[in-house]
Amino acid sequence: MRSRFCIECKNFEDRMEMEGVVVCAKGHSPGIACPDFQDRFEGARSTASRTRLCIECKNFEDRTDIEGVVVCAKGHTPGVSCPDFQDRTTDAFYSYIYWAYLYSTNRTDEGKAYWETRLSRRLSPQELAYAVLVEYFDQALDYADFIRCWKVARKIYGQKIPAISGVLDAALERYDLFGERTDLKRAFSDLLYGKRSLKDVIDGISKGLYKR
Repeated sequence: MRSRFCIECKNFEDRMEMEGVVVCAKGHSPGIACPDFQDRFEGARSTASRTRLCIECKNFEDRTDIEGVVVCAKGHTPGVSCPDFQDRTTDAFYSYIYWAYLYSTNRTDEGKAYWETRLSRRLSPQELAYAVLVEYFDQALDYADFIRCWKVARKIYGQKIPAISGVLDAALERYDLFGERTDLKRAFSDLLYGKRSLKDVIDGISKGLYKR
């Protein structure tokens, strides 16, 4: 079962524009294992499962380069009304930004050994957060999903992870103004490996130097 977040729950109340806060109708603190979780998108997901294409499904396997075919792990023929449809991409950003938040605010060490082994060096909390986001943007997922998810998630995380928010907001602005897609994998890689300062990366994005 995938982790579910407050932002996806019916009890979540966004009062950012009126009161500058987000709250839970049940009075809970933010968490990912809430006994009162109610999926606010349940109906939408049900509808989506009847209208989404195979290529967006976890069961889709593209073997074109190997065998010249695309197949379904469930043995189905291509269709848009599949009862086994599992969305593999659209909400992935929520999970990654949550972990980036946990790492950058030093709220957990879970997985730290994995990242340090993988990158062959010790990592600061901020560098761990950058590593998580490098991985997300390395997957070449639909950029529009990132834009949609960040517009929602920034209401919660915007002020809590200012360095990351600065980068993502600059990319969002370029997209909204010019329809430009930013190479955020390169941007966060530059920060992770100390190639450029945070200010330089944000300025570079704002000037279109990270356009992909």
